[in-house]
Amino acid sequence: MNAARPVYIDRIAHVSALGLSAAEAAESLLTSKKNISEYRLLGESWPWFALPFAEENWTVRTQRALGLIKTEFAAGNSQATLEHIPFFIGSSAHGAGEIEALARATGVADPFHDNVAILDREIRLAFGAQSIPWMFSTACTSGLSALEAAFTLIAHGEIDEALVLGVDFGCDTSLAGFASLGLLAHAQKDSGLILGEAAAGFLLTSRPGSDWRIATCRLWIDGYAPTLPTPDGRIIAANIVAALNEAGIATHNIDFVKPHRSGLTSIDEAENAALDLVFGSHRPPEISFKHQIGHTLGASGPSELTALLALLNTPTWQAHHGLPHWILFNSVGFGGSTATLVIERCFEPGVCS
Repeated sequence: MNAARPVYIDRIAHVSALGLSAAEAAESLLTSKKNISEYRLLGESWPWFALPFAEENWTVRTQRALGLIKTEFAAGNSQATLEHIPFFIGSSAHGAGEIEALARATGVADPFHDNVAILDREIRLAFGAQSIPWMFSTACTSGLSALEAAFTLIAHGEIDEALVLGVDFGCDTSLAGFASLGLLAHAQKDSGLILGEAAAGFLLTSRPGSDWRIATCRLWIDGYAPTLPTPDGRIIAANIVAALNEAGIATHNIDFVKPHRSGLTSIDEAENAALDLVFGSHRPPEISFKHQIGHTLGASGPSELTALLALLNTPTWQAHHGLPHWILFNSVGFGGSTATLVIERCFEPGVCS
């Protein structure tokens, strides 16, 4: 949707296999650092991008990750202020990891346990949140669905700021589901998905003074198949074109593209076809880094966007590549979900187009 008033990214926070902050993630991207481990399940070993924690318990890992996110968000801001900011949360697995841990400990699986409430509880405890978070689950675009909702409410003056998180932590349920579909890579160099876990997000605000402005965040549905987009990419392309129109810019204005690049041939080929349809022979420079962070499911949008923004802000990147003015960020998920963001760099804080 078209923003009725500007929406800025005031600050970012990031925890993934790339590092325990956005700055650490950017450094890992610059040095091509890759912290890959393995996930053992059902007698097999799968490549896996885990959070760099020694703790194995799902709840403890979740609490530690959210604590790091809170600390990074709160830098330069009082916790009392954060407590009262509306929360928007995207996740595909929610609290499935805790349910699995309870089942292993007791030998009883509770199919009626509310795994959404588990994640809600941990987030409210970590941040001291006074309100119940808005929860979104649209497969790999979950975090961007949360972002779109917060963006829309700020743009239309319903709220002035929001905390948006994408969170997905390791659990057997997620990995077994993808393994059963034959979609996981068995080794690092194989085609297929390599999953990971992450918590990342944004503090959005209507107040000027930030480096980045979200010009638009557009969601769409491609109903071709439960796990595949339309092969010729036309639905993805239509969403990108609509996003550019909402942002009020042309294709030649885009300086930089961050595509989804899942590692699944069918999805990547459709997205590549879409970018050809949109840009023709004048494709902007691109970057992708799932080979360093993994596919973090519902957290993939926030985790990759926060890492990207941190990378673009480093002096090393700017010395070699300069600063893009307009960025196109694209995501493609199961269930036909697709998301496109157009983000503008404000070369003077709060002074954008």
